[in-house]
Amino acid sequence: MLVGDGSYRMMNSEIATSVQLGLKLIIVVVDNGGFGCIDRLQRSAGGAAFNNLFSNGSGVDFAAHAASLGAFASKVSSIGDLEAALAAARDAPHTAVIVIETDPALSTAAGGAWWDVAIAAVSDRPEVVDARRVYDAALATRGV
Repeated sequence: MLVGDGSYRMMNSEIATSVQLGLKLIIVVVDNGGFGCIDRLQRSAGGAAFNNLFSNGSGVDFAAHAASLGAFASKVSSIGDLEAALAAARDAPHTAVIVIETDPALSTAAGGAWWDVAIAAVSDRPEVVDARRVYDAALATRGV
């Protein structure tokens, strides 16, 4: 299971439950210092950044937290370390949590998915007007 750090902060009780019931999960926590996906969406819609990212990271040691709930937990700093941690997690006898820090500003178009969130049609903010123009053009290319 892949989960962001913001979602982890809201929904981590499954870890203790899985350990207690002996139902193994492998969870990768992508720590981008808040709600990076929502921040990028907010900005792409012409909004000003507001309260989605913590100024100095989340301040939460997610690996230590997961360990305190009974999970095998590790923090990695590279893709190679992530691959090794995934292998160790598969071999672990119970739930494992792997944490990797990422840049909240980076994204990818890989997979071809598009999150269709309409942009306001009327706004006094030039950034919103520009974002709506981009949104309308994207709709046109999709035949919508």
